[in-house]
Amino acid sequence: MGLDFVKKAAPTFHKALDRRAVQLRTPTLFNRDIPSVARCASAEICQGSNFTPGEKVHLRILNDKLIAQRDNVVVAKFTAPPAEFFNQVRAGAGIERGVVMAVHDLSQTVEIGFCD
Repeated sequence: MGLDFVKKAAPTFHKALDRRAVQLRTPTLFNRDIPSVARCASAEICQGSNFTPGEKVHLRILNDKLIAQRDNVVVAKFTAPPAEFFNQVRAGAGIERGVVMAVHDLSQTVEIGFCD
């Protein structure tokens, strides 16, 4: 009823923690096949346009070029958007809702991402 009983009645926690540590070290935990999709892209600000972070804009494909619109006015043009970003807009019938992430006044660029 002494030490033998304690060992049989209460298994050690080390075994459970060791199994969890082995599970965390398995290479399938962080799969390298997960594709990374760009959720944000940089665009050049058109003259006379002002942006504030958090502002909602429309992203639209016009003549195979991606633009950002506020109402019916083109306010930014994407010079070289990532392919995943462009394909996401194209998959949504050529129009998507975007949000201004950051404004860079010195370089006259704006970072626009997808609304969630």
